[in-house]
Amino acid sequence: MIVERVAEVVGALVGAALAPLTVVVGATRKARAFHPHGLVYQAVVVALARDGAAGWVANRLEGHALVRFSSAWWKGDGEWIDALGCALRFRKSATLSASADPLDQDLLFATIRSAWTLPFAPFFTNQHSFLDGDYFAVSPFECDGLGRVKWRLAAPRIGAERGKRAEGLAGAVDDGRAVLRLDVKRAGLLGLGEGSWQPVVEIRLEARAALDQAALRFSPFRTGRGIRPRGLVHAIRMGAYWGSQTGRALRGG
Repeated sequence: MIVERVAEVVGALVGAALAPLTVVVGATRKARAFHPHGLVYQAVVVALARDGAAGWVANRLEGHALVRFSSAWWKGDGEWIDALGCALRFRKSATLSASADPLDQDLLFATIRSAWTLPFAPFFTNQHSFLDGDYFAVSPFECDGLGRVKWRLAAPRIGAERGKRAEGLAGAVDDGRAVLRLDVKRAGLLGLGEGSWQPVVEIRLEARAALDQAALRFSPFRTGRGIRPRGLVHAIRMGAYWGSQTGRALRGG
């Protein structure tokens, strides 16, 4: 689409303009400019869709995953007003590693339905639980077999006590209740979703992953399973993420 290509060019320019700022923020914090502190878990990915194009994609994603939960802005364990994030890395191997393989696929989600709702998302997010609200990939993707799509990560709606978000997540994992569902729907004009959500895979969190988070770098441009980012927001991310990672590297974060 011509409109989307123009938006991506604009986004790339905006991302390049933001890069110096995210370099400074990343260097100052010695952490990511966004989603600076997270909890990482190992998970098993089980196909839910069996037929058609969705079944083909589910089969490609089935296997193992790393799942990282975080606040969007705040560093540390504080549960302040904020959007929450969930980053996924789909892997075939169960071997625990912060390094990515060529066939790995990263998908990044937040409790933000679309770019237009970003300013309001923190006020509609339960900051005291990582499992009480759905996560969205915000911008569209081009997916082998499915075309242009949007992704949602449906949460099991498990609350937690104020100040005990990490403990609530760990308890849900221990009880076998920490199960997320990846849904897909077709993306239409301006990236808006069309039709109903269709379940693709189930992501079952199993154990905390003891990984060096400085070495663990999720990227929406890691596309080993054929899911490629499109649109304005993803184009902005390219420069902004580069700046954040460069800033961390300068300070050894």
